[in-house]
Amino acid sequence: MKLLEDPLNVKIIEGILNSKTQDEIAEELKVSTKTIYNRMKNLESQGILREVKKGVWKVDYAKIGMDNIGVVLLGIHNDREGMDILINHLKKLDYVENVFEIIGSEYNLCVIVRFRGLDEAINESTKFQAWLNKKGIRIDRFNSFISGKTHKDHRRTKL
Repeated sequence: MKLLEDPLNVKIIEGILNSKTQDEIAEELKVSTKTIYNRMKNLESQGILREVKKGVWKVDYAKIGMDNIGVVLLGIHNDREGMDILINHLKKLDYVENVFEIIGSEYNLCVIVRFRGLDEAINESTKFQAWLNKKGIRIDRFNSFISGKTHKDHRRTKL
């Protein structure tokens, strides 16, 4: 069985992605901390997890097939209420990592998304378009870019 086909491994990875400790994951999944530790060590040996310091783990997005980053630019003009509704909706979507309101451009929203692949990107885009239509929110300008390959996945660490 592949590591990512095991539901317990998937829940452990999701726990790590949500900054949970081994104890919190074990309690949530109703298994021993030792079981979680052993599973995490196995995931580490496969390169899926990396312990960056004692008790702090990082997931390799490429190894779990989630290294497709998208940048979506949206222009909504003369509809502040619609933009506020849209922003609140975007903040609830798990695949949306960041929502930025931008100035000095024909676009006023920049959305950073992460997908498991092109199929998921197309599926979520279709659902998003349907949601916009249902809510009557008119997008004046739209542009999107999906990464083909991630060369560096990093968050800034210095002030």
